Amino acid sequence: MVRCDKAEVVVDVDTWDVPTRSAKRVGVAVKHRYRGEDLILFTHGLGCAKESFDGAFEAVELKRYSICTFDFPAHGQSGDVASGGDIAALAEVTRALIARLSPERLFLVCHSMGGAVGVVAAQDLANVVAFVSVEGNLVGEDCGLVSRGIAHQSAEQFVRAGFPAYVESLAASTDASLVRWAQWYARCRPYGIHQLARSLVEWCDSDKLIEMFSRIRPRAYVRGEHSDVDHLAGRLRGTPVHTVASSGHFPMLDNPDEFYALIGDVISRPDIPTGAAASVSQPV
Repeated sequence: MVRCDKAEVVVDVDTWDVPTRSAKRVGVAVKHRYRGEDLILFTHGLGCAKESFDGAFEAVELKRYSICTFDFPAHGQSGDVASGGDIAALAEVTRALIARLSPERLFLVCHSMGGAVGVVAAQDLANVVAFVSVEGNLVGEDCGLVSRGIAHQSAEQFVRAGFPAYVESLAASTDASLVRWAQWYARCRPYGIHQLARSLVEWCDSDKLIEMFSRIRPRAYVRGEHSDVDHLAGRLRGTPVHTVASSGHFPMLDNPDEFYALIGDVISRPDIPTGAAASVSQPV
């Protein structure tokens, strides 16, 4: 974990150079707070930003934890993805950030596309104590109309017309969380979003993510009350499922008080190990 003389550090925007598989480095915009060796790392969804989880820094239930949020490449204030950027590349960036922070115990809380990235990253991490998927992408049905709709367009079509049209449609919504999403989406690099959406659909359609998720111990799944996740019935393999009332796909925005109270409760359960990392077990 990055140290500082102060008892608590909050960095609103700090850019870290992170290595990638292509041997190039990418600037990643990070917000972090140090409060000890227990770190909660939050990962955001496609077209979103680290601000998705700003409420974590104020949540009483998380006050004893170090916290890190960051913008994926092609999002927010981070650099662009390299040519061929994909979910595996984002997982590599995530692992590089964790290595720099070097926590003793790591809690991963991963939303939407960030859930897919977190699952891939967790396979090569020895210090994961708990994994929480917040409506993370796990199977083909999770891609819905957004990422699959992007993937069906050519890169040129999406950059020219699909991207601005979707920003406009989100901005016109009466749903406050979608309006926030529009603000974050507009800051993304369209070509990078197209590459990542295509990779996300490929990963979800392969069923590799749900298999990898089922091997993480302990794990949990969080959903919004108004979200339709019936397609996951029978596929979560005993994973505890928690519902946030009065919320949809963005429970951290729709009902932040209940969401962060739930996260605090889930990661402090008695079955969470206190001196050892979670295991990635064999398929069940």
